Amino acid sequence: MEQTVGQKFTVNREAPLLQYLFELFPDQSRTGVRNLLGKGQVVVNGTGVTAFDHPLRPGDSLLILPKGISIARATKAEAADKIEAAGVRMVYEDEYLLVVDKPSGLPTIHSGGPKSGLSIQYIKDLKTKGGKASRLAQDNGLTLYSLLYEYVRQQAKAQRKEDLISGRKPDRGVKKVWIVHRLDRGTSGLIVFAKDERTKELLQSKWRDAVIERKYTAVLEGILEEPEGTVESWLWEHPKSLKMVSSPVEKKDSQHAVTHYRALRTVQVEKYPFTIAEFELETGRKNQIRVHAADLGHPVTGDYKYGAEFDPVDRLALHASSLVFRHPVTGKVVRCKSPLPKAFSRFDK
Repeated sequence: MEQTVGQKFTVNREAPLLQYLFELFPDQSRTGVRNLLGKGQVVVNGTGVTAFDHPLRPGDSLLILPKGISIARATKAEAADKIEAAGVRMVYEDEYLLVVDKPSGLPTIHSGGPKSGLSIQYIKDLKTKGGKASRLAQDNGLTLYSLLYEYVRQQAKAQRKEDLISGRKPDRGVKKVWIVHRLDRGTSGLIVFAKDERTKELLQSKWRDAVIERKYTAVLEGILEEPEGTVESWLWEHPKSLKMVSSPVEKKDSQHAVTHYRALRTVQVEKYPFTIAEFELETGRKNQIRVHAADLGHPVTGDYKYGAEFDPVDRLALHASSLVFRHPVTGKVVRCKSPLPKAFSRFDK
């Protein structure tokens, strides 16, 4: 069991927190006692508390943390806030993996490859920008990779400081993230990163066996002729247009791609019909769902690259909504879900 560092007390009567602290530390200035709360040094029953009037009851545990530990924990919280400010939601995290919910408009990596440069002040400023955060991040050259790279670095730095103060041996290894798979910039939803290269290689090498479920929700233009089915083809990238090309027969350098689809419902927006469909990937090729939707004659709306005629929600209407996989290290099944973005509510008719 990890040893907790700090001054420990058991509350013996009912009282507002600040009043109780004044009585615990009669030789300390009242300003100094208030600062214990303001600097996050007060923990009640295992939870950090900053409210002066938090009610204490007999038997409550009270812990006063050393200033350095409270600062380290605040640093961890700030690193998480920066992720949220950019429109990214943390869905699952352990010592090996991160699963996050990516907003549309934020690229996974730079087109030239992963970069770790990041304007910290810019991320702080995003907190005031609301729903425009992901687009502003895109305009500033940020990527999901750079955001998560900075997140794990700051988390590790704060943990080392806390370990040193607590008398534990800190982990001084270099912390970064590795991309396990990618989403197109316009696609939102669930994406996995590894915290070490071994985990990345384990998951990538066993990806098809490890992934139990991988579903996407898309809004297609028009009404599907068949309510469900499978699209199978060979995909290859055209060297000039950089578009993925679908072929019914294998060609040089092409990759086999299989996509299962199911219509969920149809809607009309401004008199135009759309189909809300669910896609499940059997293989994971670049632009696979977008190309196969076009093969069906019903491209993802907003996807002008593959033949869409409309853009009713000002984005590619494709969302990675469900990911279930077996953890490559622990063997446990990890189940992650992502609700549809607010932009999709236009099709709730």
